[in-house]
Amino acid sequence: MGILRVKTTECRVGVVGLYNAGKTVLLTSLINHLQDHDADRFPLGGPATRVRKFTTLPPDPGWEAFNYTGCRDALVHGGRWPAKTRDRAQYACQFERSDWTFSDCLLKLYDLPGERIADAAMLGRSFAEWSEHILSVIANDTAYRHACHPFLTELAGTEIKDDVLLRAYRLSLANLILGFKPLVSPSTFLLDVNGQPARPDTPETLADTRFAGLAADAQFCPLPAALRAARPELVALFEARYAEYVERVVRPAVQALKSCTALVVLIDVTMLLAGGVGMYDDNRLILRDLLDVLAPGEHPVFGPIARGLSKVFLPHQLRPGWITRLAFVAPKLDLVHPTDRDRMLGLMRRMVSRYADNRDGLTFDFFNLASVVSTKVLPAEDGNRFLVGVPLRDADGKKLPPGPEQRFAVSGLPDDWPNDWSAGAYSFPEVYPRMPVRKDYPPEQVNLDRLATFVID
Repeated sequence: MGILRVKTTECRVGVVGLYNAGKTVLLTSLINHLQDHDADRFPLGGPATRVRKFTTLPPDPGWEAFNYTGCRDALVHGGRWPAKTRDRAQYACQFERSDWTFSDCLLKLYDLPGERIADAAMLGRSFAEWSEHILSVIANDTAYRHACHPFLTELAGTEIKDDVLLRAYRLSLANLILGFKPLVSPSTFLLDVNGQPARPDTPETLADTRFAGLAADAQFCPLPAALRAARPELVALFEARYAEYVERVVRPAVQALKSCTALVVLIDVTMLLAGGVGMYDDNRLILRDLLDVLAPGEHPVFGPIARGLSKVFLPHQLRPGWITRLAFVAPKLDLVHPTDRDRMLGLMRRMVSRYADNRDGLTFDFFNLASVVSTKVLPAEDGNRFLVGVPLRDADGKKLPPGPEQRFAVSGLPDDWPNDWSAGAYSFPEVYPRMPVRKDYPPEQVNLDRLATFVID
């Protein structure tokens, strides 16, 4: 810390998003731009701001270090986007900003697996309440009812055996995974406690090799009220397993996010359009549950006073944390033609703005960004929108080896979300990342600097 910098401002930023939303890429690019800061390419707070004395710090106890070096190497030499988050990870660093006269910045970035978001509804709910929540989703959504047919059939039987019921629930969870439905809870069926994800396979194989809980002997599933009344011994068993699961898996992740000063929520508009109206509805439900649990915001009068006093009188280690800034982010801007980028931002606003509008003491904003720009733009022709990039997959979804750049068409974005649309109605082909080989030269980005300015406050 410089001689005039008499205090440390700690910024704790949580980054969340469902599977394949681009959290790891965003963090990798952000760290690269802060570590090797160039104000002309990344104007943090303004074009005159300089970042100096950047130092990487070890993560807090109990946290895995975010593998920045490995993720950047994968983008450059592996010719692939970094592997998904398999465990909760943290990146901590400290630096001085030329626009902060008396304070340096201690920045902690929290990265949590997107799969765990589906479990957020467990926190603060009893086993019975969680059961009713999950069963209500299944009962009131046709796609979930179809996927969960094995479980519903078993529940309707006259004689219910515990192991058969659990397998039927696992089979239903497998159907949800293969149907690209995100509400898979307990989420360890999709991503186990060792960070091993479920691989595409038959529903039967997934049901026989994955666990609906912490382990084979610690599984549970939702139970309807009638069965809870008829089988108190089963309820007691599942309640104990559920409570242990919440303490070991759910609470640490949620409490880490609740301790943050800012939250970044990635909403992949391109994926929602490509996935159909069901995927849109699923994401809204899970996001609503997450924000209900995290309860971002503060008392509009006393909150800012308490926060200001804590910054003056408490060392940064003892300052309370609460989410006062919320950034909704639409990633993968480089997969959308420039003529549609304002529509991308508008779609995200229409989807989620009410979740922030209803909360007091919360500053929120919306960003569409590309963490690593990997396409070039061609002029639109006859209503068609063309980009240039190195295709990652062929028309059948099979991965291609890196090759020459190709021109490809992308879908235009609607002015508003349609009332109904099917999977595949919109198309945004994947491309290989374009990351500079030189380690101290961060990638081209769009609006990542604006997001950083907003959350590092």
